[in-house]
Amino acid sequence: MASSESAQCQEHDDNWTDTITHHNIDDVDDETDCGIGRCKPKALRRCATMPVYTGFHSVNALMTATLSFYITSQVTTLERQFGFNSSQTGVILAANDVGFLLIVLFVSFITNKVHIPRALGFFTLLFGLSGFVCALPHFMFGAPSPSLPPTGVDPANLSGMVSAVPSRSLLGQICDGVNHTVLDCHSSTEDGGGSKEEEEKGDSRAHARAGTALAVIATGMVLQGVGKTPRTSFTTTYVDANVPRVKTGFYMGIIIAVGIVGPGLGLALGGFFSSIYVTLEDTDMKYRNPNWIGAWWLGFIVFGACACVCALPLFFFPRRMRKQGHEEREVNVTELPKAQTENKVVGRRLSHLVKGFLGAIWRLCTNPVYMCTVLSVCFELMSGAGVYAFSPKYIENLFSFPAWKANMALAGMTLGACSIGTFIGGYLTKRFKMGPAISLTFATVIVAICLTLNCLQIAFKCDQPWLYNSPGPLSSPETTMSDCMEGCGCDDTDYFPVCGGDGRTFFSPCHAGCKGSVRGSYVNCTCIPGGLAEAGTCDYSCDMFYPYVVTYCVNTLLSTFAIVPKLIIYMRGVEERDKPLALGFHSFMTSVAGWMLGPICFGKLIDSACIQWGDSCTGGGACRLYDNVKLRWTMYGYGALFQTAGFILIILAAITARITNKFQKNTMASAGGDTLLTSVGGR
Repeated sequence: MASSESAQCQEHDDNWTDTITHHNIDDVDDETDCGIGRCKPKALRRCATMPVYTGFHSVNALMTATLSFYITSQVTTLERQFGFNSSQTGVILAANDVGFLLIVLFVSFITNKVHIPRALGFFTLLFGLSGFVCALPHFMFGAPSPSLPPTGVDPANLSGMVSAVPSRSLLGQICDGVNHTVLDCHSSTEDGGGSKEEEEKGDSRAHARAGTALAVIATGMVLQGVGKTPRTSFTTTYVDANVPRVKTGFYMGIIIAVGIVGPGLGLALGGFFSSIYVTLEDTDMKYRNPNWIGAWWLGFIVFGACACVCALPLFFFPRRMRKQGHEEREVNVTELPKAQTENKVVGRRLSHLVKGFLGAIWRLCTNPVYMCTVLSVCFELMSGAGVYAFSPKYIENLFSFPAWKANMALAGMTLGACSIGTFIGGYLTKRFKMGPAISLTFATVIVAICLTLNCLQIAFKCDQPWLYNSPGPLSSPETTMSDCMEGCGCDDTDYFPVCGGDGRTFFSPCHAGCKGSVRGSYVNCTCIPGGLAEAGTCDYSCDMFYPYVVTYCVNTLLSTFAIVPKLIIYMRGVEERDKPLALGFHSFMTSVAGWMLGPICFGKLIDSACIQWGDSCTGGGACRLYDNVKLRWTMYGYGALFQTAGFILIILAAITARITNKFQKNTMASAGGDTLLTSVGGR
């Protein structure tokens, strides 16, 4: 049995013996047969077709489009567990573009020199590994248990209450007449002199853990960016080289369409995992508890494992399909010595290559229509990437949604709008035969509408509730209520909101006069009629969320309409020889100025809207409370400012094109539909 299988694995096709020498038969079969090494069963040859490859690679395209969006859904969770501020999470969100930019030019250079399916398999495995790396901080540092044993008093004396002095990390401060939770920055724990409670409050350990976690997650995101780098260049080249040119767009369209599902899937599963406590334990803790931590690490494990499994079939696909003609195969074989000869003079040609590259860059940078359009997109993406990165946090704070629900809402909006919008944009381009001039006009109108919708989103809000007995700027005007918490010894820096049975939100259980807790609820609250309260703010959601969702979807939908028309501008606004570099330079610029800088800039801006930080001797930690009015104007006000800059630039491009008659000689016949379709899935 073993010998027959071995014979099968070493069997070769003899159909080419009349066109190439026997010496090269193994090389031809090695490039066109499915399998690894010398094991290439004849039965696998039927799988060496583009439809089969498209099916397998489409799943890989979907997997490699998930993590950069999944981590967006976990911003609030990561901030709660590790004390990150928005600036730090912005760095994490931008780290995948660092990895992308590190090797994107090198990957483009080696595209025609590697076994593309196997290289894609390797990079997909690397992408899967990045998911495991991102999940490491959970296993390195653990997470607080949702249920702690009674401490401080005998539960029997409180008729079932868990504790009169519960863990601050999960239940906040209780009114007991003694301030147990004031942060002591001067207490020393050296030589075992400090208590366990003091050690847990120490800044050095918390900051060291946060810094290490930040570095590990950022490293994982860099690897994730590296893993997805060849997704477009390798795939497009492989498909285009193995099917008739007129079918390239068809197969790439399938791969892109499936890949577009990735962001929505990442956000949807992010919402689901956010509804599971980080330790996977059952708990009485409610989702609205300020210290609820979702199972953020689980998504990285799931997507990482799926990517590794989905990568394996790619290693079995051949270097090229069997659909090439005999003459082409002979040329490939006979030209090999010539290629080897050319390698000997590569040093002499290197200087000419560098000069040609720099010359092409100069031509692009001095092309006003092209550069204005590219810079316009950079400003638009800086706004879009920044707003999108923190949209879950925005929805959670502005509309009183728990994290999992905010992620689910965003997943539905993104999946529908992006997929439908990209398809409609491509259809409109083909249906109305848009040339570069019409495409530029169309893109200008779309940018103007999106700018208007962005400004409109500022109007949609829910009123932020007063915080009763609060020492901060959101304090209720009812100052007479403070009498009910006298003698509680409350820490005015320990923000832990609770919702009373009367629908009012208090600064903390202590500020509500609560003297105990049972199963995550608070009892004997002297400031609340009935004496009961729940962790978290009271629900202050309103009907304005639905207009916000509609506007958000329409804005996203329309913005994707302009993707294909703008690609026409990039290609038809430059010389024929500069088209490939024009697309690559566009991807490079948008990655640097848009996808990478956007989350970092908006992270810093959002931090400025924080009015209550987590306790820290150095002022660091996660933001516990935002001024929703300032947050709203920061998110969409600065977003509108960036979009206005993009709108001005694209108007300049349109005016310049009209004055110089830039597109007068361009026609739709030269538009190259395949290139357009394959470029849609670039970044």
